[in-house]
Amino acid sequence: MSKIAILSDIHSNLPALQAVLSEIETIGAGRIIFLGDTIGYGASPAECVDWVRKLGGECVMGNHDIAIKRLRMRGRQEMGESWKTSGYAAGLVHSAESLGGERASWLEGLPFTLRIPGAVVAHANLHEPEGFDYISDAASAAPTLRKLMEESHMTGFFGHTHIQEVFCDPYAKIDWFDDVRFHIPADVPCAVMVGSVGQPRHPSDRRAAWVLWDSETREVEFRKTEYSRLQAAQDIVKVRLPLESAMRLLTDAEETILLR
Repeated sequence: MSKIAILSDIHSNLPALQAVLSEIETIGAGRIIFLGDTIGYGASPAECVDWVRKLGGECVMGNHDIAIKRLRMRGRQEMGESWKTSGYAAGLVHSAESLGGERASWLEGLPFTLRIPGAVVAHANLHEPEGFDYISDAASAAPTLRKLMEESHMTGFFGHTHIQEVFCDPYAKIDWFDDVRFHIPADVPCAVMVGSVGQPRHPSDRRAAWVLWDSETREVEFRKTEYSRLQAAQDIVKVRLPLESAMRLLTDAEETILLR
């Protein structure tokens, strides 16, 4: 099948991942690609890693994933004295302690890039995939667009920013069908930011974000999936991770429920 689901930045959010996987099953995508940062922030790193591996394990290295290797080598002192109050640092410590050696070793062995039908993928960018610089505007996208011009397929999919966006050659054009679906011509270098399943950063839309790619028609669809955000937030609180990691998932109304 030519339809490929592309997921990034799950960040240990099991309810979000399961909801997205259920939706993918109804769509009938034949393959799932993961763009890294399976762990961090959330309550269920081991379960999320197990799901990624069960579904084929086609995954690239994320910045949280590689940080686990440093943490396991150097211990908690790597995180500084205030790690317990930092969503980033506490999430890494919780992940490292939850994964155990075998899962952590799998994460540590992930590649930085993968070539998939019709495209190339990496966690943050293609021009320096091991450095994890953000693609957030035309200027920061330009080096990756230049690298994409050297690829046999000039389309790239990336995560890291937790926002769904598209960056293309300014002199080229992609064809939009509506607000979420578009076609990428084969000769147009294009960087597609897929958003985040487990920690979306849209200012108001808290749904899990991901992408559906049709490698034959070269059509992309930005997808959003509803899930039990309150359950994911309650799970974070239950394992005593910082409250900020839970609050980031919620709408104002849901925050009020969590804080009761």
